[in-house]
Amino acid sequence: MRRSRLTALMTAMVLSMGVALTGCGSGAPAETGTAAATDKGTEKNAETSSKESSAADGTETSADAKPEARNVTPDKAREDLKIGVSFKTLQEERWVLELDTIEKVCEENGIECIYQISENDAQKQVGQIENMVEQGIDILLCQSNEKEAVSGALKSASDAGVLVVYYEKANGEAYCDISGGNDEYEIGTLITKTLADEGISGKVAFLYGDPAGGTGVYNFHDGMLDSLANNDLEVVGEQWVENWDPSKAMSYAENWISIYGDELSAIFCMNDGMATGVSKAIDQAGLTGKIKICGQDCDLVAVQRIIAGTQESTILKSGVTYPRLITEAAIAYRLGEMTAADFPATTENSEGEQVPFLSYAGVIITKDNIDAVIEEGVYTKEEIYGE
Repeated sequence: MRRSRLTALMTAMVLSMGVALTGCGSGAPAETGTAAATDKGTEKNAETSSKESSAADGTETSADAKPEARNVTPDKAREDLKIGVSFKTLQEERWVLELDTIEKVCEENGIECIYQISENDAQKQVGQIENMVEQGIDILLCQSNEKEAVSGALKSASDAGVLVVYYEKANGEAYCDISGGNDEYEIGTLITKTLADEGISGKVAFLYGDPAGGTGVYNFHDGMLDSLANNDLEVVGEQWVENWDPSKAMSYAENWISIYGDELSAIFCMNDGMATGVSKAIDQAGLTGKIKICGQDCDLVAVQRIIAGTQESTILKSGVTYPRLITEAAIAYRLGEMTAADFPATTENSEGEQVPFLSYAGVIITKDNIDAVIEEGVYTKEEIYGE
């Protein structure tokens, strides 16, 4: 019963969210960012393009791809499982919400859950992963700012009998037995789509995330630029921001504003945290509402800025649905209640193996559909509106 219910939910979710993305694609390829970052991004994208061209969401879907089941223990009792969560950060609100959801799923299933946060330090995260394996975890949910740096630790964990679930798309860079998450290129197109559709033009600047994040960050970058390919833009600034740091983003924005002032039409931010830093710079310059901004992750302050008219859009990427689905799927897979055939697609891990992939699409949030955030259970009406 558990397997059939979860499988049906996953299938319905993938189909409905896939439909939600239809028509949110991009135009022709655009010029990419600064030289050093662009060269690196182009190289990484070239490495993965042949692997990811077989499906619209970037996942392998070949009928010949049959992932080998690893670390499945159908004879183990559900309540005897222990789950470990290794996240890179709780800097953005989304990670706090998602960790809380994972803990709730574990509590509902009578499963012990432990977690460690690396604060964007990949070497620290390697030690934390090893520590949790020593504590006897059965399942590991991992998300890192440097996939390749922790991949060896993830492979060792799997070899030790832990079911390794990479919480975002592995992109051939992280070892895992199961992967899940968004298609980053599509998310990138959604970040800038609202402003693109509004016909944004003139002088603009871009703030991208930390390039240490690998292919996923470059896919965000490419999607953002391609979504704006038909707009008449003069790009006056581009920066990659270490650790997605809002204070660094604020500093870059202050510099651009000091040069261009209200001639700037928009600063496109790759996430809401950086958009918060940019918003502060705009406010301090007395240009509130005159320079457009956007982001992703659906931070509470970003949603409130959208209501106030000082941010155009954000992207609801996971909410409470995705962390619940991936955690429930990991539990069911570990117990043999689900198989690779129950997943809608596969993707590649760092060993070149095809592994089950749980795809989850993003949703653009604007002033016209704020209630979607409330309905998803991300925030309450009182939290958003202060009522």
